[in-house]
Amino acid sequence: MRFCTKLPPSLRPSLLGLVACLLAAVSPAVAERPSASRLLPEGTVAMLSIPDVPEMAGRFMHTALGRMSQDPQMRPLVDQLYGSLAEMVAEVQDRIGLTLPELLALPQGEVTVALVAPKEGPLALVVLLEAGSQISNARKLLDQGATLLEQSGARKSEEDMRGTRLTLYDGVGPQQRKIAYFEKDDTIVLGNDAEVIRQLFSAWKGAKTGALADTRQFSAVMDHCRGGGSEQPQALWYVDPVGVLRGMSDTNPSIPMVVAMLPMLGLDGLSAVGGTMVFDAAQFDSLSQIHLLLENPRSGLVKMIALEPGDVVPERWVPSDVATYTTLHWNLETTYKMAATVYDSFRGEGALARDVGQWVGTRTDIDFQQDILPSLEGRVTILGWFEQQVTAGGQAQLLALRLKNTELANKALEKLAAKYPQALARSSYAGQVYFQVQPPPGRERPAGQGPMQVCFGIFDGCLMVANRPSILQKVMLTVGEGSPLLADELEFKLILGKIQRQGGGAKPAMITFNRPEEGIRYWYNLATDDASRERLRSRGENNRLFRALSTALEQNPLPPLETLQRYMAPGGAMLLDDDSGLHYTTFSLRRKTN
Repeated sequence: MRFCTKLPPSLRPSLLGLVACLLAAVSPAVAERPSASRLLPEGTVAMLSIPDVPEMAGRFMHTALGRMSQDPQMRPLVDQLYGSLAEMVAEVQDRIGLTLPELLALPQGEVTVALVAPKEGPLALVVLLEAGSQISNARKLLDQGATLLEQSGARKSEEDMRGTRLTLYDGVGPQQRKIAYFEKDDTIVLGNDAEVIRQLFSAWKGAKTGALADTRQFSAVMDHCRGGGSEQPQALWYVDPVGVLRGMSDTNPSIPMVVAMLPMLGLDGLSAVGGTMVFDAAQFDSLSQIHLLLENPRSGLVKMIALEPGDVVPERWVPSDVATYTTLHWNLETTYKMAATVYDSFRGEGALARDVGQWVGTRTDIDFQQDILPSLEGRVTILGWFEQQVTAGGQAQLLALRLKNTELANKALEKLAAKYPQALARSSYAGQVYFQVQPPPGRERPAGQGPMQVCFGIFDGCLMVANRPSILQKVMLTVGEGSPLLADELEFKLILGKIQRQGGGAKPAMITFNRPEEGIRYWYNLATDDASRERLRSRGENNRLFRALSTALEQNPLPPLETLQRYMAPGGAMLLDDDSGLHYTTFSLRRKTN
């Protein structure tokens, strides 16, 4: 201070400005709390984190579902359902101390739940809640919990951590565990391992204790899931599967034996898995990414995931109006060989071939290795389609396996039909033969649950299996009549273009195309169907949630279907297989509404 007073007056403003700039630059770094991934220790084996709950909630309200819930024609129904939920919470308010709006308003920043594997002892649970302006209500919730703990006989103690109070409860539960928590900067950190909580506090104060964010696995997973974009995720999660198993060893005596077997199965190469999610991001309504980090070289069961890049354009029998379309390429021979290697290592050489051959052969008269495996090419396609008829059975679905030897596959089907002449009815449609599984007498599906009846046949070079004849027959007509194809649909081409850009030029092993407006149509028809409403009322007699939903629908009729569908836009997904592991991306586009 004396030095400053001796400076010439002309220099004093400059010095004060320099000091102010330094303080402005330093203060945020000192005051800002590190993110959860930098507070959690490197022994963290699972984490789910929302960096900013109010921001995520705000962004969600700009998504299709969020905007739909705010539609003037939907708002009365949503408000009544919310009111019913609030009434249920009000009945236990004396035990939790807060109303539903107060509970929902508690998170004012980051919320994180994690599992940490300490050096000794079982897995530790950690919860971080940034309450901000709602810290007083968060304290009420803590006080209610403290009262219950003390009533159960838990012993309370406190200790000082460099000016911050750590509250501990000892003798909690049958295992006599500890619960510890502290409050700092309007944030509460709570867990069932006092030492882990102390580690978090030390990291908060700047100690170099080794953080989750600095581990190779976490960094690699998150780097892949960010995809190089500038958009910060609204939610992220991470799991170290092997670490979770090892952490469970103290509580389950059989787990150490499972862990010891992991190298033999090749599962020790399953390094980590995690993902991110963003809402309201540029042209995307939502965008999620998941990365399964695998060690190289792969072995055992992990090597069985023999996905390969290939053609993803829908085949000529895929109708234009399907609700979902998925296609992937799988090297089935490689998968079978690796399965045999693992299985035979336990049961002896040739054990898988012998056991599978015996199991399949005695039940079907088919030789698996001679009749089935050589006939499969490896492309798998799955379709989902909603019938016009309203049923509670859900989608009609079809699985198609492309064949490289249809003659061999046809012979196998004939053997199966000859083995079970009463259970398999031979049918034909549009000049094509297929088999339909007949339910045993007395096992027919109840009325109102849809005409589910498994059927299968070979058509256009594919073995097709469906849960209803309707979708199998539709596929047969698509080629025969030259019907509109999904491959020619503008929506599909748009999604395929987005997939290719998201993949950065890499060819996917799997893609998915979906139309959520078809799902909305199905649920809308189900919700307005008289038989469905009656079933809902019947279930409501013994279930408050169903009763509240039934009452809300009766008092607030749904708006026209077109009102809901106009919020929905198509979406897609892709799966890449590279040296680092498997990367899955799924997204839905934003539809502009007036």
